[in-house]
Amino acid sequence: MDIKAEVEKIIAQITKDGNLKEKFMKDPAGAVKGIVGEVDKDTLNKIIEAVKAAVAKEGVSGIGDKLKDVVGGLLGGKKDDAKKED
Repeated sequence: MDIKAEVEKIIAQITKDGNLKEKFMKDPAGAVKGIVGEVDKDTLNKIIEAVKAAVAKEGVSGIGDKLKDVVGGLLGGKKDDAKKED
């Protein structure tokens, strides 16, 4: 499963649907499962943490630019890791 893609999908839906944002804040696991379906607990937790971090960092309206950094950090990488091939 492409966690980054799932997080982007959730963020896109949260920005369009205030009720979904409210549901995510009250029941993040239920909201995520409602969007992406059943996933293993580890993947679910990574998605929830990435969405929460993105929302906290930028607010829902400005998430796009920071999403890569947030997801990369949660998955153990940093945005500059790919550039350090020399």
